[in-house]
Amino acid sequence: MVDFNFLFLSLAAAPIFTGKKSFFSAKGRQRCIIEGSYAFEVNSMISILPQGFNDFHCKAGACRHTCCQKWEIDIDDDTADYYRGLKTPLGKKIQDHMEKGPDGWHFKLTDKGFCALLRTDGLCEVITALGEDKLCDICTVHPRFFTYVDEFILCGTGLCCEASCELLLAPHEPLTFTEEDTAFIYTFKELLDFMGFSLPESLTHYAPLFSSKSCQSILADLMITEPIDEAWTEEIRSLQGMIPALLEKVASYEKTYDPISFDRIYQFIFYRQLDKVEAYGLDAVRAYARRSTDFIFMETALHGNLEEALRRWSEQIEYDTDNVDWLLERL
Repeated sequence: MVDFNFLFLSLAAAPIFTGKKSFFSAKGRQRCIIEGSYAFEVNSMISILPQGFNDFHCKAGACRHTCCQKWEIDIDDDTADYYRGLKTPLGKKIQDHMEKGPDGWHFKLTDKGFCALLRTDGLCEVITALGEDKLCDICTVHPRFFTYVDEFILCGTGLCCEASCELLLAPHEPLTFTEEDTAFIYTFKELLDFMGFSLPESLTHYAPLFSSKSCQSILADLMITEPIDEAWTEEIRSLQGMIPALLEKVASYEKTYDPISFDRIYQFIFYRQLDKVEAYGLDAVRAYARRSTDFIFMETALHGNLEEALRRWSEQIEYDTDNVDWLLERL
């Protein structure tokens, strides 16, 4: 069992956390690993773990969508000092690809957008040569996230990661959450009640309900988000131009889709953004989760790959905090 209080302290290097901290950023895009909105003592927190959290393992070279690309990976000061002190050929290579900006050190990407330490077999040179304990903080923690709501630490793994999507979708049973200290298990509805959020049981579950107007609205909002690449923009534009055909695909998929899988997706998306309730309200966060799941449903109905539809949505939306906030503001 992971001791998350110890993990938090080892990363933040202090028992008090104030404000919002992100270990991973890239020109406006952020991977939010540790978040908060006020100071608190970590030891007083209640850690919540979604089902499968402690079973997460990086797929390493078997991953088709490496996380070692597209992002400028921030390097914490202690690890940067260690890398700068290496007197080896690998040390020189690491140093050659380190760059210091206004917010500290980060790795420069190659012309193709990859971390220079990513080998052709998909493995990391730091891990293979120096060991996993020599990774910088963000590479150690990713894709895990920890968000804070009052006295709760909500733990999880981001869905831009193939392994995270596989973990979420593998069990054919309702999603559950465990209180780490007591090992008490909650359904999503029970967790919301425990946290003081009042929501009817029916609104904690997903059921597809599509119309031409709802599809157009969802796609219009997504079109204005900051795109991760041109392919995303092209896909949204294509969907906007085929609404009648898309609705036919959706209607057909409604006859065969797995309700449990989409319930798990909806609830996990909802869960990850519970720290936004204070700013935007519970109804807005619920609508965000609903519309996000609707889009994933549309993509799966059209292309037939649920895991990839989920991963791609997360890469574009969840991992750009500006996009998440913008969509919530629209609701």
